[in-house]
Amino acid sequence: MSAELLYDARMYCIEQNTYSKARSRPGRLNGSYSGDHAGFATPSMRKAGRMQSRRGGARRKDTSLSKTFSASVKARLGHSSTAVVENVSEYVERIAFLRANNIQDLILFRGHRVCRWQLVPKVGRRDARLKGDSPLALGAVESRMFESFQQMGLPFLKLNPETKLEWLAVAQHHGLPTRLLDWTRNALAALWFAVRKEPVSDQDASIWILNPADDDFIEPAAESAPFQIEQVRVYRPRHITERIVAQSGYFTLHPLDRTICGFHPLTNDPKFRKRLIEIQIASRAFSNLRDDLERCGVSDVTMFPDLEGVCRYIAWNNCLLEDEIDPPNVLLNQNA
Repeated sequence: MSAELLYDARMYCIEQNTYSKARSRPGRLNGSYSGDHAGFATPSMRKAGRMQSRRGGARRKDTSLSKTFSASVKARLGHSSTAVVENVSEYVERIAFLRANNIQDLILFRGHRVCRWQLVPKVGRRDARLKGDSPLALGAVESRMFESFQQMGLPFLKLNPETKLEWLAVAQHHGLPTRLLDWTRNALAALWFAVRKEPVSDQDASIWILNPADDDFIEPAAESAPFQIEQVRVYRPRHITERIVAQSGYFTLHPLDRTICGFHPLTNDPKFRKRLIEIQIASRAFSNLRDDLERCGVSDVTMFPDLEGVCRYIAWNNCLLEDEIDPPNVLLNQNA
């Protein structure tokens, strides 16, 4: 986590404690809109009772979420390798502790909506539902998709990738199943990816933290042959797309085990598993965290700096996910 990000997050947490949790939804004061970010509730506004609840309104009345986090974090640091956090300030404190006790400059983060999800690239997951003429066809299907992307994607690129690995990075960031796994240097971005949607069956989320060493990075000569690697490598791409820049993107590149025609979870890798730490995110805190992260400037429109991100952001501000409420607003089209 950069010093600037840590400072911004800490200042945000101070403001949280100063102004309390009864704040307006973005841009909404006394039932009317007054700009994209109307700001925090002032004491006089709270006294007058003119503030509406933001997203997750009733959840902000849950007193169990407002307990002092310092003691709980210290206890978890001492007695558990997997912390469970419920708010941004507790999360930031956990990251700050890890940063202070880390001898490496680089720490990478990855958010999982469900804590049981494995650290396996998308092309190797069951839910990718890839099809082939035999169970051993994964490598051939992967190559076919990659070649198709190179042929069909070129007219849409602003900058041409220089290596096959750069092509893979662009494909990965636009949804193609590849052998790359996304990571970010931005701890709050990873948290947002974990909670941006409602929980799955009330399951907690996970933030995976990786502390790579210098010799974990891929050699430049190998960037032209990413399908021939034999061990997991860390890759920092050039800033060739807006999304990679916005998400402070890094990747791990995973080898295909041809004996099983599949990919092993990173937690099973003898070299990397000792460099991984997991922080779990309580499922009941998703809606509050989502709202708080938007206040920190982390949302669809900042993570996806294009028209798709703009539309997602507008839709989120005018819709409710399953774990959100926003009284006195009600859901529309329920009788359709």
